[in-house]
Amino acid sequence: MTKPERPTVRVFVEDDLTEGQALVLAEGPSHYLRNVMRRSEGAVIGLFNGHSPEFTATLTKVGKKAVEVELGPVVAAFVPPTPLTLLFSPIKRGPLELLVAKATELGVTAFQPVIMEHTQSERMKPERLVAIAVEAAEQCERLSVPQFLPSKLLREAVSAFDGRIGAAFETGEFQPVRDALAPVDSLQGLMIGPEGGFSAAEIDWLKRQTDLVGLGLGPRILKAETAGMALLTIYQALKGDWHKRPDFRGPEQPN
Repeated sequence: MTKPERPTVRVFVEDDLTEGQALVLAEGPSHYLRNVMRRSEGAVIGLFNGHSPEFTATLTKVGKKAVEVELGPVVAAFVPPTPLTLLFSPIKRGPLELLVAKATELGVTAFQPVIMEHTQSERMKPERLVAIAVEAAEQCERLSVPQFLPSKLLREAVSAFDGRIGAAFETGEFQPVRDALAPVDSLQGLMIGPEGGFSAAEIDWLKRQTDLVGLGLGPRILKAETAGMALLTIYQALKGDWHKRPDFRGPEQPN
């Protein structure tokens, strides 16, 4: 038996959702459906809000100002994601937007900006980054959208963090990531340094933190955004959720 496929077009909304509900979509989703995807009345899409199941929704009216829909049955049950925070130093706009999109696809549940000695750009546009994360969540079929946390200084961010952090270093004095992760059951946070890397004083302080695991990312110096994507990929493959199958595709699995 094959499970029904979810609609190919998915839209994130902030409304509470229930089957049979009539809903007028906000300006952003309405514009996307009407002008970008060019959906017309009768089209079926998926709607999700980040904290409940995904529903099918039929477009009942496509107006110039708003799109109206009627919710159908649940198409995917909501399962809370495993917490995984990416602690990062703000970088230039283009690389940062790429990192946010790919980290969302790779399962990050929260972004924690961290101000470090070599941080070159502290200015970010949270609304823009949230929009990028929402778009990535819509495209990769996840049911949640990552949270964006207020910026913190390095020592404050690490000291206040609830859980263990794996931090990527380029100094060569830390075990390769595969070996370092071998005895670790799980991590709740992954951290990358800024352009230019951690300072010597920061490395010295981080090495003394008992809930922090140092990770080596190979013999080459990686850009910050590359390091973030590589670290997330390795972690998800070795310790994260890549052992799971999508529960909304393929043959039914025995209980």
